[in-house]
Amino acid sequence: MSDQSLRQQIVDLIDGTISDTRHDALQERLKSDAAARRLFRELMDVEAGLRTWSADEGYSGNATLAGNRPSSRRRSWRLAMISTAVSLLAVAVWWTQRPDRDRFEQVEQRHPAAPPVSVPGESFLGRVVQRGDGVLQPTPSLQQGRFTAGTIRLASGAAELRFDSGTNVILEGPCELTVEAAHTARLLTGTVCVDVTEVSNGFVLETPEARIIDEGTQYAVVLDEEATEVHVFDGSVIWIPTDPVSGSEDRITSGEAHRFLRREPGRPHRIPFGQRQFVRRLEESVRQAAGGELIAYDGFENLAGRLRRGRSGFGWSGGWESARRGRGPLAEVIDAPDNIVFGMERSGRRLLALRGGDRIRRSFENPVALAPGTTLFISVLVRPRTPSVEADASVRIVLEPDSASPRYIRRHSVSFGVTSLGQPFLNNAGTVCETALPVPAGKTCLFIFRYLVDRRGSTSDLQIYRPDEPLDQREPDTWTESCHSSDSSPGFVAVRLTAGASRDWLVDELKVGTTWSSIVPSAEPRTERQQPAGALLVPDQ
Repeated sequence: MSDQSLRQQIVDLIDGTISDTRHDALQERLKSDAAARRLFRELMDVEAGLRTWSADEGYSGNATLAGNRPSSRRRSWRLAMISTAVSLLAVAVWWTQRPDRDRFEQVEQRHPAAPPVSVPGESFLGRVVQRGDGVLQPTPSLQQGRFTAGTIRLASGAAELRFDSGTNVILEGPCELTVEAAHTARLLTGTVCVDVTEVSNGFVLETPEARIIDEGTQYAVVLDEEATEVHVFDGSVIWIPTDPVSGSEDRITSGEAHRFLRREPGRPHRIPFGQRQFVRRLEESVRQAAGGELIAYDGFENLAGRLRRGRSGFGWSGGWESARRGRGPLAEVIDAPDNIVFGMERSGRRLLALRGGDRIRRSFENPVALAPGTTLFISVLVRPRTPSVEADASVRIVLEPDSASPRYIRRHSVSFGVTSLGQPFLNNAGTVCETALPVPAGKTCLFIFRYLVDRRGSTSDLQIYRPDEPLDQREPDTWTESCHSSDSSPGFVAVRLTAGASRDWLVDELKVGTTWSSIVPSAEPRTERQQPAGALLVPDQ
């Protein structure tokens, strides 16, 4: 790759127009070429300097530099920078005079001594999800659960910024972070955990003394007045001091933790890895609230669009896959409506949209063994997305036994769901039971399934809660439908979701646990507490 091509790729990265292929090539070049990384730093400094210079109201053309007179080479470089700045300024003037400029995204300008201010109408860069104890301070960057470029302050608890570009950043309060662009943020103080997912084009986290460039990774950064710590959980990162004079760059790999004194950002100090505890996923709070009785969970908090592997939940060995022979299409993830369902706030959340004919499955992290006397529970929110009067409009949630034989799996699977006529049903290893009372059309219902194993076989129970119906805090004495079979499965290895060809379904909050309380949302009265304007409260459900 020529220097000119490298320079163009970095410019494209800065303005956000780089393609996935060229981005991957640039990442590989930066990993292996120190000269390329130096050029990257120089261009990033120029870009940041130009933005600062153009926004600095206190700029004076009579300012002089202390020290010796610069060499001709340095003068040439500075002249080039000034020339570039003048050119960009001319383009900016032309741009502001365009009659159709309102159609284009406005560009944020910020003063280095003040936090950036969100420009009205500016594009959102992602959405915010708070843990129940998270308290976000009001800023112009937060608007109805979404965020734009600007500074975000978390007073306490935890909150997650889910960038539409594919990177997730969890803040632990107190924390202050400035979002600069879709792929760049600057940590001002506190702790963050950064997850650069497989669909992201990369992410740069800046600190006052350095830039951290990811290499497809998950890592945490702790910044205080004395030092910065970097802990890498997966992949690797490159620590690049902002001032090249202060020291050389440092590569930190999985299982390593380095500490950098703020007065010596170019001198890494190895520290023990794993001694600090970080909030790496907000969904872990769901597991903690269940007291270890929750086996698996998926809230489908994914990127909007096609369902991606391993992007949400816990207790699984991998992501959702097609359940058809060979490869098949996966379901979609869409925005949830802004409402409250069974005490769960849905604003700013996501859910799964099963299209007609979709069949997907996900394997448990560990097989769920069922000895006589044990019980398994499943809860899930289900709603028909489209009306249908045709056949093959059902939805099924299936527990698959451990077997390599498709015939055995079909005969010994246990399932529940809704028939094409809208009637709930149970299928306990071939024994089918239906209820005559249909689920309400166009409404979200909570399905709770129980599977009991005894020496005589197994019993499947199904309880359906309709909208505005209070939830039982204990296992009910009477179920919507029950179904006994002389057959019992020794365990299950996967969950399968299947939608009939002529109807779409919405599915959310899938939980698999060993107790009623682990899979049922809390029905305790909601206590309203004062939230700052612009803050979003999403309970741990």
